[in-house]
Amino acid sequence: MGRKKGAIAAKAKAKREQREAASAHLAGAPDDEQLVHADGCLVHHGLTNLGNTCYFNSMVQCLNVSVPFSDQAMTSSAFMGNKSMSSALNAVFRGVRGVDGSTGSGAHNPKACFQQLTTQFPWFRGREQHDAHELLRTLLGSISDEAEQFGGSKPSSAPVPRDATTDPVARNFGGRLCAATLCWGCKRISLRLDPFFDLQLHLPSLAGQSVQAMGITHTMLTGEEDPLPPAADDAEGDSEDSDGGGKKKKKEGQAKAKQVPAAAEPKKATKSLKGVWGAARDREELRENTRQYLESLIIRVLEQDLPPEVEEEAPAEPEPDTYEVELTRQSKKTSQQWGFRWSDAKCGESLLVLCGIVEDSIVEKWNLKRRALGDIELAICIGDRLLEVNGATEYSEINKALRTNDKVELVFARSTVLKGDLGDGRAESDGEEERKREAAVAREATRRTLCDIAASCHKELPPILQEVFGPEEPLRGPAERLSLERCMQHFSTVEAIEDEFLPSYRCPRCFKEDGSKTFASRRMWVWPMDLPPLLTLQLKRFRRYRDRFEKSATSIGLAPVLDLAPFVLSHDHLQRLVPYVSDNAQIQKLIDDQGDKANTGTEALRYELYGICVHQGNSMKGGHYVAYVNSGPSLEKEKWFFISDGKVCSCSRAEVLRAEAYVAFYRREGFQVPAPVAKAAADDQDDEAVASEDGD
Repeated sequence: MGRKKGAIAAKAKAKREQREAASAHLAGAPDDEQLVHADGCLVHHGLTNLGNTCYFNSMVQCLNVSVPFSDQAMTSSAFMGNKSMSSALNAVFRGVRGVDGSTGSGAHNPKACFQQLTTQFPWFRGREQHDAHELLRTLLGSISDEAEQFGGSKPSSAPVPRDATTDPVARNFGGRLCAATLCWGCKRISLRLDPFFDLQLHLPSLAGQSVQAMGITHTMLTGEEDPLPPAADDAEGDSEDSDGGGKKKKKEGQAKAKQVPAAAEPKKATKSLKGVWGAARDREELRENTRQYLESLIIRVLEQDLPPEVEEEAPAEPEPDTYEVELTRQSKKTSQQWGFRWSDAKCGESLLVLCGIVEDSIVEKWNLKRRALGDIELAICIGDRLLEVNGATEYSEINKALRTNDKVELVFARSTVLKGDLGDGRAESDGEEERKREAAVAREATRRTLCDIAASCHKELPPILQEVFGPEEPLRGPAERLSLERCMQHFSTVEAIEDEFLPSYRCPRCFKEDGSKTFASRRMWVWPMDLPPLLTLQLKRFRRYRDRFEKSATSIGLAPVLDLAPFVLSHDHLQRLVPYVSDNAQIQKLIDDQGDKANTGTEALRYELYGICVHQGNSMKGGHYVAYVNSGPSLEKEKWFFISDGKVCSCSRAEVLRAEAYVAFYRREGFQVPAPVAKAAADDQDDEAVASEDGD
């Protein structure tokens, strides 16, 4: 019995020591394995391309320099098992850093890690290129799940001390957003905190399309939809990866491009861009305007050269013979249509000329009956023109009368036009065009109503709410280039909540009272408490436009140091919003927490750039991903590298800032990574701990 109790106690002690060791490692405790090369550089090798895996290689290189996350992930991998994603990623980090014991200067092969990825997430299998940001979320999510399974906890909307979680993803990338939603009905605000691991930044318009007060966009204000841009030429951008067997295709594409004479290249449009997706549209619009102008110019020249025509009086046409027909159907909902097929060419002239008759229709039955009774002169014949229906003579009124009435009195005019001269037939109008026009009129009315309600609501708001939910600030800097701060500003711009210009928000107060939905406006800020040490920003260059995806190549200026102060909800703003919040207890708790733990000073809100992932190419179907990373601890001690799969070379900060980033990585300025403890000292501490426990 005593042996059994001793075995249980020893087993419990071993589990306790394992948990304590894992927590110590994640907090920055030493590990038996060397994490950094003796020279302190985090980048010594590139990664082998396994066949269109540049998206994987570039993102892993950015994660490798994401200290302290990468160090914590490496130290915690020993407790996650050999088949975990943390362990597989640890091996790649060690290979890139040159501390895996391998010799030589060649690229590290990440095959084992990539196989682990495709085993857990089969959609990454094959040789197709995938989105690098999707891979980033998948990797971080997998590591976070493993940490939670081991004993960590994920961040929630409630304040959680950063040291209380053993999840390296939550500790380094996890932050919170504060969303303030204003109901246009009761003029009250609802606050909500949502966790985030990265910020996705939409690209704002460049000129003339700024967001108005209450979140009214350019489309809501004018009713104009963006035109479909021309398809991008994928010859350049869809080349395969440099190390993935695509060199031949890329060289062929470059050779073809060189054969094009310089005169054949289209000139860039000089007019200002309508938005970040407008460069190609401006060129297309310029070509279309030029074509129309040349056509009109040629017509005017020809008219001036031709001698004037002598108009001859046309002989008066004899009045056509007419006959009347009366048709009846049971119901337009249950019966077939009348059976007319009208000449498509004549319909273009707003004339209804019979081109054919549908078999077994009401019209054919009328003709059969007329022939049986000997009233052949009342039979409806091909080529006859419909003049009048129930007294209506206009083209649109005649169509409407045929569509809506179950009993019609028709007046036809006899004609000698042959069937071959009438062209193709068109079936009777089912009212689709009229319904589209009516829907467009109704949509325009709801759009105007939305804009009127927004303007009226904004005038009735108190000054603080007018400021918070006011119009977007005007564009700063040159009109042809965006800045990262401008994208962050657009992220925090007020947004209208509606559905096709109709109310869609369920206000906690209004919906509870009468069950009706209302319009609303939402504003987003970064929550100042527990700001993440590492800030990841995705610039959404890809979007789905109608039936295809397109990429924006708009130049975006990255800031080496990003100040988050304008995009963080300040303590002063939060206090001024108190009287207008629905749940005063909730807002008071947020104020108390913010007052105790919020960051003070502007230095705490500044982030330094340490890595970017760049997509080269014009289409998301192909192209190539590369990475720029800073192996140094800060911008003051920077050491930048350009990495393209297995190719690694040093570069300058200026070259990095000229690149067009797809995902940007920032580290909090002044964030100190805990210095590693000497291995001998750590061993002594472990021996003392074991001795004390044995004594107990």
